[in-house]
Amino acid sequence: MNDPPPASSTARAEPPLDLAAALRLFDETTGALAGQVARLEQILVAKQAELSEANARLAAVMAGVAAGVVAVGLDGHVLTANPAACAALPGLTLGADWGRLAPSSPALRIIAGEAGPLRAERAEQGRVLDARASALRDQAGTLTGAVEVFDDVTEIRSLAERAERADRLKQLGEMAAGVAHEIRNPLNGIEGFASLLVRDLPEGDKRRRFAQLIVEGVRDLNRTVTGLLEFTRPRRVERRAHDPVDLVRSVAEIVSADASATGVDLAITDHWQGRGPVQVDGAQLKQVLLNLVRNAVEAAAEAHPAAGRVVVTLEPAGNGLAILVDDDGLGVPPESRQLIFTPFHTTKEHGTGLGLAVSFAIVQLHGGTLTVDLAPLGGARFRILLPLA
Repeated sequence: MNDPPPASSTARAEPPLDLAAALRLFDETTGALAGQVARLEQILVAKQAELSEANARLAAVMAGVAAGVVAVGLDGHVLTANPAACAALPGLTLGADWGRLAPSSPALRIIAGEAGPLRAERAEQGRVLDARASALRDQAGTLTGAVEVFDDVTEIRSLAERAERADRLKQLGEMAAGVAHEIRNPLNGIEGFASLLVRDLPEGDKRRRFAQLIVEGVRDLNRTVTGLLEFTRPRRVERRAHDPVDLVRSVAEIVSADASATGVDLAITDHWQGRGPVQVDGAQLKQVLLNLVRNAVEAAAEAHPAAGRVVVTLEPAGNGLAILVDDDGLGVPPESRQLIFTPFHTTKEHGTGLGLAVSFAIVQLHGGTLTVDLAPLGGARFRILLPLA
């Protein structure tokens, strides 16, 4: 007797697994993926080459830019800097603390949240920098840092100051030339009549003392007018071969009497040692040295009565000659070291404030520099640097 078929059945037979077809499909899929990977690798290599080329171009541009360029992160550390920036600011490297290197940088104000772009002129490490800073942002507009571009304008500012100084001197010279004779004529008359009173009035008469004060005052005024004319008159440098040691020795002979009278030891240190003559205007350079050495003797005598010291040193300095005038006086405060070379700036009771200004102008005409600093003796050091060309 046959078994009856089931009343109902929802199960269906599964088709047999074709292993070979599955393997073929796998191979085709793998091959397609391998092709896509290869194409992606080609694209990646191409993009990397483009990126390297773009970075190389950017590096070349940054290296060729005369201005300094620095990028700073939000933490204040340097992200990148071009060669000009590194040359302008010694110590500037990747990762350096920009706030320490450039505390007045406008880039620091940008990363602190101040709206840019900003511009500021700042002094860093003895240089004057004209800086412009802008924000660095990502694609979402989020602040990520700041970039600063700066130019070294030290020489430009120096030239501008010189031009302004020359303009002032020109105006001063025109004024001095116009009024000098008008001033001198009545002054000479006043001095003459006052001198007659001094001669005619008896000793002990207080009027004689008043007349003497008039004479002294008029002579002071005459010295001021003479110094002003000396300072403002046009100068020409007539260069001749002079032994600088001989010039210094001749000045020391002139000042030696004053030095001895005040107990100041005046010495010459020769490190030039027979290197030969230099092409200078001997008369004008001697005038400069005479002014500096006399000032040094007075400063030493004031600070150390009967025990002061002044040393004049000659030495080579690169391709030039340096003449140093050192004293053990009270020195020149840092805030006054530039002012002392301006007309009418003086600390002397009877000084005109023109001696150093004239000296400064003469040294400049020689293409040199005249500076003041702290001397090893504790007082002031005036340094003349003259090129040998």
